[in-house]
Amino acid sequence: MKLFFASALLLMSLCATAQKKVNFSSQNYAGLLEGEHGSSLQLQTINGLKFRNWFVGLGTGIDWYYRRSIPVFTSVNMDFLKKEKRSFYLSGNVGINFPWQMNDYYNEWGYNETSSYSGLYWSAGIGYKIGMGKGNDALLIQLGYDYKHVGEKVSYPYMVFESQDPNHHFDYHLRRLSAKIGWSF
Repeated sequence: MKLFFASALLLMSLCATAQKKVNFSSQNYAGLLEGEHGSSLQLQTINGLKFRNWFVGLGTGIDWYYRRSIPVFTSVNMDFLKKEKRSFYLSGNVGINFPWQMNDYYNEWGYNETSSYSGLYWSAGIGYKIGMGKGNDALLIQLGYDYKHVGEKVSYPYMVFESQDPNHHFDYHLRRLSAKIGWSF
């Protein structure tokens, strides 16, 4: 008898949670980055699942700021202050930033070889979502703060002194403000 009531309770709870669907969602952005090293563009796509006020997804894109790179990250959004088809949302991304290989620049200057390595990528922002049409389509406007780390090792072919290390390591810690506009479906 206890097994019957436990099974019935489990079935009712599953039916109650089925009222709120988990849906696939995609967010696609084009944005402007502004920081110490000037202005640049970024493109991002984030695909994941939406449940109630939460969205969790995996994203990637192209980031042209200072050193071109490809961020790969996990994204979490939370909607708040919902009113009809409009709401604010908080967004957070964290992942790894892979550098876009650009050896041509160094070869023009006579360097022997370069190699780049990946680093941390994260961003946080606040946005405004405007629902469009009858479906889940929405216009997204977001302001935020981004950080990316990239590094590179440059080897010089000529050493002036034998005691000099021909390898030089550069670490770029790039902090910038972002303004993005996007489409969600």
